[in-house]
Amino acid sequence: MKRISFHHSLRFKIIIGLTALLTLTLTTLFVIQYFHHRNKMIRNLQENVSPHLTQMVNDVLKNAMISKNLNEMKYILEVVNNYPDVKNIFIMNRIGKVILSNDEQEMGRTIDIQDATCQICHYRTTEALNKTVIYTTPRGEKIFRNVNPIYNRKECFPCHHPSEKITGVLVTDFTLKNIERQLQAEVKENLLFLLLTILISTLVIGIALNQLVIKKLQYFVEATSFFGRGDFKRSIDFKTDDEIKRLADSFNLMAKTLMEKKELERKYLSRIIEAEENERRRISRELHDEIGQALTAIRFNLDRIDKCLPETSTMARERLEEAKTLSQQTIKAMRRLSMDLRPAMLDDLGLIPTLRWYIQNFSNRLNIDSQFQATGFVGKLPPPIETAFYRIIQEALNNIGKHAEAGRVEIFMEHKDSMIYASVTDNGKGFDLDKVLRPESKERGSGIIGMQERVSILKGHIDIRSKPGSGTHIRIEIPCPKGSENDEKDTGLIG
Repeated sequence: MKRISFHHSLRFKIIIGLTALLTLTLTTLFVIQYFHHRNKMIRNLQENVSPHLTQMVNDVLKNAMISKNLNEMKYILEVVNNYPDVKNIFIMNRIGKVILSNDEQEMGRTIDIQDATCQICHYRTTEALNKTVIYTTPRGEKIFRNVNPIYNRKECFPCHHPSEKITGVLVTDFTLKNIERQLQAEVKENLLFLLLTILISTLVIGIALNQLVIKKLQYFVEATSFFGRGDFKRSIDFKTDDEIKRLADSFNLMAKTLMEKKELERKYLSRIIEAEENERRRISRELHDEIGQALTAIRFNLDRIDKCLPETSTMARERLEEAKTLSQQTIKAMRRLSMDLRPAMLDDLGLIPTLRWYIQNFSNRLNIDSQFQATGFVGKLPPPIETAFYRIIQEALNNIGKHAEAGRVEIFMEHKDSMIYASVTDNGKGFDLDKVLRPESKERGSGIIGMQERVSILKGHIDIRSKPGSGTHIRIEIPCPKGSENDEKDTGLIG
């Protein structure tokens, strides 16, 4: 049986399927964990770090703003700007103009309320909001921006009208580089863990799958391969009580039923073939004994009439010669038909002499070089075996003569170790065996099927190998215990 490559095997497909499912599941959990951790870190920045830092800056700036000490305010912003993760910090007035920043280029710049970073909070509203937003700079850097309104208080009234709700906005930008860097390091660790988990899981699944399923299925594959060759004696037995055990029990029951049916079929077929051979024998003897004798008598009478005719009867002599020739041809045809039906020498002399005679006639009739060799045979074999081998080799030679266009045929037979081995090999054009055996094939014939049935009845094995352009090789093995006589090898050759 042809071995299945690993990437086409059921084991490979199941492992790939389970590995893919496991990979998808773990990857989904990994992605969910990644975003959950990322949101947690940003939420911590939003709820803990940013508000406390902003509140501290507001409190510190309050005195400096009341005293209008610009240098002190700048110093405070510089100190805060050195705080870990702080990217930038500046103060805007009520119309969005930057009035205080460490970056001199930012001073005087007006941030319009329609700016993308502003619209997240001020979409369809101009109300002052204490909000945070994450945006990406043109350079691709992610920034966490905290916007904290500076509310107007009594101590601010000398400079700001009491009706103004806010006096400005404190904007603090935090870079997310460290968070992203930490997340990337965790991603690498988690990816390594993910790959290791998948590898170990695949290995464990593969071992478990092999022990629990695949190994058991291989017993079914082996058993069915024997079934395909007609051997139903193989049984499958598992100790575990599971679905596969029940399948094995059903399989064994099916095998037993098929074996019983095959034995019954073999018995009926054997009787049919035996009846057919008996009828062939009867017809062959009738042709030889009755019709053959009658034709011989006719030929004898024609010879006597020939002697009695006067020399002057030219026309009658011509007709008589035609009748004699026709009778002689009929006698030869009758004898050939009688031998084809059932050669008497098969019953009288046995298989090997009969095959030697038949192969010699086959070679002379079709001008095909034929070689026949038989070794290890002593005396006659059981009649069913002799008949089977004679009919199989006869059918093989008939097929060669009709279809093979061969120039050489080799027939070998051997009786050895309670087995009879036979082979028929030709150098003809060959054929597609699968195509010929297909039920719907127009080339399907009963010859090969008949050979297989005869071998099956005797509990033997036949192997036919052929392909277009490469000739045909037939090998037969049939059990036949030897008698008590000493082996004498028959090495007679025909060629």
